[in-house]
Formats: sequence, structure tokens, C-alpha cells
Amino acid sequence: MKKIVLNILKLTLLMSIVFSCKKDEELPDEAKVRAVAWSISEEHKDTLEININNYISFMDLSQGTLFHQWEITDNLHFLSGDFTASEEDYTPFIDNAKGSKTEDITVHVLFEEAGYQKVRLYNTYDRKVKHNGLSRQLEAVPHETETGIWVIDTAFTVDVYADLAPAFYVLKNGVDTLCVVGAEDVIDGSDDSDWATVNLVAGEDKLTFVDTTTVGRPTEREWNLSWLGESSKQRIFEVTPMKIGWGRAGNLTTIRQGSSGRINQNIAKTIPLNLNVKAPEIHPQYEVYKDGMLIFAFNEGDEIPTNTDQWTKVDLKINEKLTFVDKTIRGLTDSREWTLNNAELPVYTDESSEVTYPEILDYFEAGTFTAIRSGGDFEKATAQVKIPLMIKVDEALLKTSDLKENSAKKITFETSIPVASIGSNAANSFKVHIKNLSGHDAASSISNVEVDPSNNKKLVLTVGEQTYNSDQIFISYDGNGDIRSATGNVLDAFDTEQVEMYITSTNEFENLEMIDFELEGLNAQDAFANGWWVDNSVVDGRLWRRTTDKASKGNASMSLIIEDRATQGASQLFSIHNIHAGKPLDNGMKNPAGDYEFTFDIYIPEGVEFTSGLETNFQDLSNGGDDKQFLTPDLSDVEKGKWVTVTQHITFDKNGNRRQVFFGIDTPVPSTGRLEFYIDNIVVRAIELRP
Repeated sequence: MKKIVLNILKLTLLMSIVFSCKKDEELPDEAKVRAVAWSISEEHKDTLEININNYISFMDLSQGTLFHQWEITDNLHFLSGDFTASEEDYTPFIDNAKGSKTEDITVHVLFEEAGYQKVRLYNTYDRKVKHNGLSRQLEAVPHETETGIWVIDTAFTVDVYADLAPAFYVLKNGVDTLCVVGAEDVIDGSDDSDWATVNLVAGEDKLTFVDTTTVGRPTEREWNLSWLGESSKQRIFEVTPMKIGWGRAGNLTTIRQGSSGRINQNIAKTIPLNLNVKAPEIHPQYEVYKDGMLIFAFNEGDEIPTNTDQWTKVDLKINEKLTFVDKTIRGLTDSREWTLNNAELPVYTDESSEVTYPEILDYFEAGTFTAIRSGGDFEKATAQVKIPLMIKVDEALLKTSDLKENSAKKITFETSIPVASIGSNAANSFKVHIKNLSGHDAASSISNVEVDPSNNKKLVLTVGEQTYNSDQIFISYDGNGDIRSATGNVLDAFDTEQVEMYITSTNEFENLEMIDFELEGLNAQDAFANGWWVDNSVVDGRLWRRTTDKASKGNASMSLIIEDRATQGASQLFSIHNIHAGKPLDNGMKNPAGDYEFTFDIYIPEGVEFTSGLETNFQDLSNGGDDKQFLTPDLSDVEKGKWVTVTQHITFDKNGNRRQVFFGIDTPVPSTGRLEFYIDNIVVRAIELRP
């Protein structure tokens, strides 16, 4: 609607300026003012813009005219009468008597047809005149037939915007057309009696809403699917319903935003569809693997034979594993149960469950698989199917535990069944390799293989040289050692494994929660971890941060994130041991001099290159300025995207009184790019150093 009062004020002001001059009849002819001027009730620009069924006021303020006339085309109308900005319909004010031409100074032109329209102003003068406006410049031209008459003949272009007319169509699963609504269609949102009802399955069927609106030149739109709780501004909007029940689809609001608020418009149109959404049926699917190989798959639509003779037979050795994997897609399931006969556990619930069979048994039915939807926005439901496998478990002699060093410095491991005999050359079938932080890296051997006297399901290996708990010992077995059970089963080969060393020493740090960043701090100065302190000698260097996003032990770790390592200076993080000064922080060690193993866990995200530049240092300032150790671990072999333990050897020459650990970044490699890593589980413990 027009802001008529404002427009009239504008026109009146301009008229007062013009008529404040002396009347023309009081001046001699050569002194009379001749000018071209006008006023419009819209923003002045080359092309005026307006919504359809609205009007624009034009006032001719020209002076010294001989003749003046406004002219419009047949599809436009002049308005007259006492109309206001609150009018919904201007047709009662159309002045048909004026026709298409008028000599009125001020005219109000109604635009009832979309597109580009013209309003003509025709003035004549007895002298040549010019108009130098901001948006246009005009110069009078001689009249074609009358000598001495000059003509200004101009037209105002008006771009009339049609009312927005939303149009759209809706598809089901990208194929079935549910409805097509055109620009001309009028939808009665209060009566849905003749609307189509669309039957849908929650979580499975997809609705696609496509905006095809062109009438009214829309600039954007918004889909409002209030019952489904979905909305979007995209032209094509895809929705998979995730609630059950009955409701209306919603509506499409078509929007036009113009350079001025005069043409802005929002028009909503109801989507004439009722939605009937049902909970999905559960269709169990699963796979079974042996030694990483798929041996059986059950898919939707498969039928299970009633005769078990037609089932797949699976032969296992005792304690051998099968892996059952839930592959259910349909039914919005969130849990499952594997109910398995003669397995180590009666029921397994993991999506991928490794299952061991500990007893020797002839063929038996594997069990059942139940896919479960626990509820939430949908009713609870389950679907159970059999696992058509007939499983047989035979005796087998297998290694069933990790390799471990005992207090006598011998290596032990457990077997699936008792060992009855050991071949005379069994020791030669084991391969041994020993590494040490001291630099030792060489092959070794096994000098003796025996059965543990107190447990005939455990083998004991004697290494053919002196070992130290700082060693990393790796052992494999080729299966040719003639190690047998009483029934003749031969011990299976196993690949290289690292021995778990027998170390009784404990972590030397006094406060294990504090050293592992479990205690929350105050601010950036302590890296938000109680017991720590960040060096503030570097501008913007306090980038160490305690985080609970990742942890290899407990709930928290320490992170360092540098957006551009090329511009970031050194940054150091210190543990604080100030209890000697009567303060409460004991984040350090009072360990005696000697050899120690220093380990910490590090997590480097995938995509981050970081091979070196991390410093892992120690100092005890109570022993003077020379009690400092500097370590630079090699990170080039650290696997990305997982926690990896870094091991270092360190020798302390003096007893510690308040020994601190500190981490530093000075010259990272590579030296450019983003840097991100996490540290946790810091341990220092005494070891036997290999000479």
C-alpha cells in the first residue's frame, strides 16, 4: 500500500519551492522561468519498480509550459478520489472519464498488469529548455509542424512485479509423483478432505519437494514441514520422515526481496498432502567370518531351510573364533543379541562380536540373531532369525595368550589344551630378536622349551642370553617344533609378537592424576590443567590446552594446536613441583639417580605431518642449573589417527628433590602448516639398562 501522506508531503514541498518565486505575469517575457521538473512518489531511478495492483503518483513541476499532458496505455488507469494507504482494492477509484490522457498536474497511475509499462509526459515551450536530472538529461526539440514551439516528450518506465504464485511438485522415493501444484492453483488449507494421503515408512521412504515457482520473480523460498519438524531454503528439499503418525505435509513460502522494500513479498501455499507414517518393519541381516574370510551371509528375503542337513557346516578348532557382524539396514534398529549355543558366553551384543568355542563338540546349531529397536520415537520391536550354521569343534593345540616374561626372566604363554610332548629340536623353531634403547638390535635364540610343571597348558621358553627388562623382545614360531598334545595335535605356528616384560617398578611421579592431566586448572597460564604451567615468554604462545575430547588413559589429555607453525615461536609446558616451598603442587618426582624408561602416549590426527621437533625434557633446579636432560623423540613412525606409546631411555645422575618434566615445541618438522597433537599417560619407571 502507498504511504500517501508521505507522498503528498513530498509533492507539496516541491510545489512550495516552485511557487515561492514571483508570478510569471509580473515579469517581462524574456525574464519568465521556463523549466522542466517533476516529482514521483517512488525512489528515482531509470526504471521504477512496483508490485501489481498498486499505484505511483507523478507531479509535473515544469514552469513556463505552453501545453502539458500525461498519457498512459490502455492497460493502465488514472485514479481519483479520497483513497488511503489502507485500501485493499483501488479499482473503485479508477477515473474512467480521464481515459488515457489528462492535463492534470498530478496524476495517480494504477498498474494492474505485470511487466514493463510506460507513463508519458508531454510538454511544450516557446523556448528551448533542458532538464539535467541525476537519472536522466533531456533537451527540448523543435515541434514537427509548429515553428517556434519546443517539445519535451519523455516516458517513465515502470517494472511491475506480479504477485508471487508458488508452484511445486512432490515425489516419493524420487519416482512416484504425489502432487503437482501450479502457479494458478488455489489450495484451501482449511479443508483437506480431498487431499491425497501418502503412506510412508519412517526411516526408509523419502519425500522430495521441488520448487518450480517463476511467477512474480521469486528470490528465495522456505519449505515449512512443521509436523515433520523439518525446514529448508533449498529449491530441492529431500526429507526422510523420522516420526510416526498422521499429519499434514506443510507449506511452501515463496519470497521476493528487492533492492527496495516496495516490491518485497512473501506468499505461502499449502502442500495438499496428508502423511501417514508407519514404523518400519525390521529385516535382520548379518554376516559370519572365520579368519577374516566371509563364510556365510543372511540378507533380506533369504529363506532358512527347515532341514538342518542343508545348513552350512563350519569346522573349528577348540578356542578358534568366529566373528558375527550385524548388517541390518531396515527397521531403525539400535541394538542386537547373538544367542549362541556352546560359545564362551551365552549372549553377545556387539555389532561385530568375536566368539570363542571352548569345548570339543560334534555338529550343533549355531543359535539365533535378534535385531532390536529399543523405542525412542518409535514403538519397541524385535525380529529374530536363526543362524543356519552347523558348527563342529575339534581338539587343537593353539597359543591362547600373550607372550609374557616372568620373574625368572623366562618367556611363557598358554595353550588351548595340555601339551604332552616337545620335540628335541623345538627351540630351533622359535625366532627371537632383541632391541634396546641403548642401541642394541640383534637376533637371539631360544635355548630351551619346557612345560610349566604346575600347568600343562603353559609353555616356558628360555632365551639363550641375558635379558634386561628394558629390552624389546620379539618371538615367532614356525610350527615345526613337534610340540604335541596327548591326542597328537601339533602346536600351530604364530607370527612375530612382542613380549610383555616383567617390570615391577612403578611410576615415579608423585601425583598420578596431576601428571596425567586429570585435574582441571584455571586458565591459559596453567593450560587449564592443575599442576602445569605454560611458558609465557612467547607472544600468543599459551597454546597448550587440557582437553577431554581425547584420552588414552582416564578422561583428559593435553593438546597443542598451532594454526601456522611457521609464524609460531617456541612453546613450553612445565609440570610444577613446588611443595618444597610450602605450596600444594607435587607434579614431579623425587626419584633416585639411575636408569629409567620414560614413556608417553601421543595422538597425531590423520592429515597432520609431524616427524620431529617435540622436546621431552627434565630438570631439577634444586640440584643446580646443570641437572637437566633433553630428549627429542623420533615421531616419523607414529601411526596417525590412533594413540601410540613413545618410549625413551633416560639416565639421572643425581637424586631428584623436585624433578620436573617439560614438553617443548621449537622447530617442528615440517616447519610450515597446521600442527595438532595430544599427549597423555606419562610414565617414568626404573629399568635394567643393557650394558
